[in-house]
Formats: sequence, structure tokens, C-alpha cells
Amino acid sequence: MRGRTSALLLLIALTLAPVVLAQTLFIPSFIVPAFADLTIKTRRSFGAASSRGMAEVLYLKGPRERRESVFEQSGGVARPGSATIMQCDQRRSVELNLDAKLYSASALEDSPARLTRGRPEPAGNGADVTTTFDAVDTGERRPAGRYVARRVRTTVTVEAGPGAHTPASTRETDGWYIDLPGLGCSAAATTGHFSALVVERGGLRDRHHYKTKGTASRGYTIEETTRVTHTGGTDVDRVELIELSERPLDVSLFDIPGDYRPALPLVRGGYDMTTPDTLANRLHSYWNEITLFTRAIVRR
Repeated sequence: MRGRTSALLLLIALTLAPVVLAQTLFIPSFIVPAFADLTIKTRRSFGAASSRGMAEVLYLKGPRERRESVFEQSGGVARPGSATIMQCDQRRSVELNLDAKLYSASALEDSPARLTRGRPEPAGNGADVTTTFDAVDTGERRPAGRYVARRVRTTVTVEAGPGAHTPASTRETDGWYIDLPGLGCSAAATTGHFSALVVERGGLRDRHHYKTKGTASRGYTIEETTRVTHTGGTDVDRVELIELSERPLDVSLFDIPGDYRPALPLVRGGYDMTTPDTLANRLHSYWNEITLFTRAIVRR
């Protein structure tokens, strides 16, 4: 009886409480940029046939940026996706569900030193896997509005020893990039990050070793072709530049639209971007959490 009473009191308290479950996003070297108005629209296609794709748009104006994604469907029909607005002057990030017309807002803070340092990867005791990163600036340049794009070729090679769980692969990327200092409200360089496919299927953990050869800087992608070769064949992804414009942008593009509703905050942090924040939805969400908590206690 005491457990049920406590659960009911918790449910009532959560329901009547104000929305204080806001999320905080940590950004390394937080700054407030001053961008000139800029629109960059690209199309990202997946697979050799390029039958699946997604349009991505980056808008910049003063201390704010907006990234928008629109998914392509069969027959050339576009389905609204999502958008992220970085209001660096307000130290706030806003997520928009363009289809459901819902939004959430999170505070932006400088990353604590402990997060910046990161955690060392635990050593494995299985087979050896060596990943080699290489980035080479070809020296080629071309104009992109007021910016200068540079061509960089990158390669990530994963060599798997006998008995390794991580599959061998080669990722080759040939792209054109521009520098946009202050992107993401961060003073960090807009260098693209390498990524390698790491799969652990149980048993002994692979021993991962990393090597770096060329260290050419990349930046924001305006064109790119990536070929990933693995045991199953080769996958090809492409980024195509559709538009680069320096026309003035309306300031309202970087604010929450007036007809959007708040998304449902979750008890454990974050938001359900598909569900509006209503009393009924809160009750349902909190009751589910209490049910899970109660079941966990009973199992003990």
C-alpha cells in the first residue's frame, strides 16, 4: 500500500510541476558567430542507383543557423523532416518536427573539461584490428560564393586480423569543402570526422589500433562521393550541391513558428518529438515510467 501511495504522489507531483525537464547540450569552445546571410542546399543520395535521397539545407544569418532535412519518397514526392536551429546569441538549440509541427528547446553550455578529454577505450583481449586514417589536400581550389572550396581525399582502412569480430573495410571519400568558422556555436574547426565500422558480436573483444597518415583539414561538405568497400560489395553515397545563395534571409526562419506546439518532455531527459505536451500525454508517460520502476523493484 505504501508503494502505491508513493507512486501516486509522484505521479501527481510530476503532472502539476512546471516543465523543468529541459535538456542541456554541451559544446566545445562555445562562441557567438556573426555569419553573413548564406543558404547551402545539397542532396544526399544513398546507394549506387541513387534511388534514395535526402535534401539538406543550411541557413546562416548573424549569430544563428538552421539545418533542415527533407526526405525524398518515390515519385519525387518530398516528406517534411526535421530542423535544428542554433540560437547562439540566446545559448539555445531548438529542434523542430516539420511534419507534426512540434518543437523542443535545449540550453547550450561549454563542455566541462571531463567531457572534452573523453574516456580511453578499454583494451581488448581478442584479435588485432588496425584502422588507418589518411586525408590529403589535392591543392585544387574553386570559388563558392564568397568562399573558396578545397578538394580533399580521405581514406579509412580497417584491417582485421584472424578471428576478429570487426569486418575489414575501406572507405574512400573525395569531396569539396568550405570553412564556416563558428558553425554549431563552436570555435572548433568544421573538420569532418572520420568514422570506422566497429562491430563486436560477443566473445573476446577486438584489440583496436589506430594510425594517422595525412591530416588535411576538411570542412562543411558541398560535394562529396564516398565508396565503402566491404565483404558484401561496394556502397556508394553522394552529396550534390543544389544551391549556394547569399540572398538576405528572413529572421523568422531562425525562430520557433507561432503555430508549433511544445513536444512532450520525458522523465529521463530529452523529448518525444512525435507527441505534443498535453496533460493526458504527460499522465500516460509518467504512468509508464512508474510502472517500469515498480516492476524493477518487484523483481528485486
